[in-house]
Amino acid sequence: MLSAADTPRTLGGLLAAAADRWPGRTAVELQGTALDFATLHRQTERAAARLAAAGAGPGRTAVLLFDNTPDCVIAFLAAARTGVRLVPAEPGAAPAQLAALASGAADALLIGRAERLAAVAAADGWAGPVVETDGLPHADATDRPAPAEPDGDAPFLHQFSSGSTGEPKAAVHTQHNLVQGGLIYRASFGYGPEDTVLTAVPLLHSFGMVAGLVTSLLTGARLVLLGRFTPGRLLGELQRTGATVLVATPLACDLLARSAGASAPGGPLPLRLCLSSGAALHPDTADRFAERFGVRVSEVYGCTEAGIIACRRPEPDAVPGPDAAPAGADGVGRPVPGVELRLVDDADRDVAPGAEGLLLVRTPAMFLGYLDRPETTAEVLRDGWYRTGDLARLDAAGRLHLIGRKDTFVNVGGKKVNPVEVERVLLGHPLLAEAAVWGETLADGGQRVRATVVATGPLTAAELSAWCRERLQPHQVPGGVEFAAALPKTSSGKIRRAEVAAAAGAPGRTTDQGGTRS
Repeated sequence: MLSAADTPRTLGGLLAAAADRWPGRTAVELQGTALDFATLHRQTERAAARLAAAGAGPGRTAVLLFDNTPDCVIAFLAAARTGVRLVPAEPGAAPAQLAALASGAADALLIGRAERLAAVAAADGWAGPVVETDGLPHADATDRPAPAEPDGDAPFLHQFSSGSTGEPKAAVHTQHNLVQGGLIYRASFGYGPEDTVLTAVPLLHSFGMVAGLVTSLLTGARLVLLGRFTPGRLLGELQRTGATVLVATPLACDLLARSAGASAPGGPLPLRLCLSSGAALHPDTADRFAERFGVRVSEVYGCTEAGIIACRRPEPDAVPGPDAAPAGADGVGRPVPGVELRLVDDADRDVAPGAEGLLLVRTPAMFLGYLDRPETTAEVLRDGWYRTGDLARLDAAGRLHLIGRKDTFVNVGGKKVNPVEVERVLLGHPLLAEAAVWGETLADGGQRVRATVVATGPLTAAELSAWCRERLQPHQVPGGVEFAAALPKTSSGKIRRAEVAAAAGAPGRTTDQGGTRS
């Protein structure tokens, strides 16, 4: 096993080292079609040469329509190999969203599957050059060499996150940040070349990218991509592949346990670890999963800016039964190796042990800052400490308990929805004067997007839903629309979101459920 000191600082370096140590071992697989590490390395080198010929390199920006396929894994690693600044995007992102992601980079490349690029072109939503992932890793007549290995400490990944203001921000990471994240996962969970890692989350987000792809490259683990999620498919892939590690969301864990309960697997599974992130893990889900698969779900707490921060894992000396700690008693777990925590008050003074405070984090996987937002970066990143925006406390055993946060984001099945973005789309409708978007908590503990609007003419929720579906992703579309004569505001004119949500369904307001629930 490579020590942290000997570990390459780039993703290309990780892949080259893996191809040297485990050339014939499966690196990535989708529905039975597999690439070994030597083949993945060779195809990535070819793809990097072709991307470089298309203009990818240091100082250039590329947007990757990143779906969970081997072609996109190759495109991602090839982009890293060129040193381009990369923006991972949802494969189904609307053209207007793609243009916003590449804001400030007029010559940005768009990389994606041919059929998706054709759809974007048909919508006249991209002015720059495009590169198809289809066939990207195959040799061509010119047989160009791969570019020189880039600087691992240079800005590489632009992952869009959002803070308490609700405005989208690109958190900038280096390749070395991602490698450090992989080292933390290896130290925390013992990934190794004997593992098969089945990921049921998007690789384009921090959790899937690091817990799935990067850590597998680092450790020689076999990475299995699920493709389109269904509980039955996930259960079938667990059986077929003999996965030892599952990377999933709480919703996927819940649906999987229910599905497995209805149709029992053909014998015990070798699953030793299930990592869950993206939303809070309900105790009932954890219990149901443990009962069905004999493995306690390890809840991961982290963020785009800092990566993994803490994890809730079974205590080695825990005794099951009536004397076990009540569900949720261990919070989100203890800090993972290499991560430091502080809790401070409003004056940035450390709080007393056990008291609540604002959570600050310091980690080797820390982002560089927000793209083109020096003031915002200075607010949240001070002396190497990142201000998460979460209120928390540490108990006497060193376990972290989250109290809450002040932002307004809606968590739909583990996907964070930015209310400001949805409001911007709603307000583009010619018959809307005002809009406030908020999250409704459902009976199962999940959330859906709701909107309260002020219309200037005859309008239905079905019409607004159709308007949004053309401009947003399905999980962002409001699942219910309420029409009001006016929205409550502060003296400075800002909408009082909490009052809007609390007043939903009050007399004098009309609620239309014609929206689409995702």
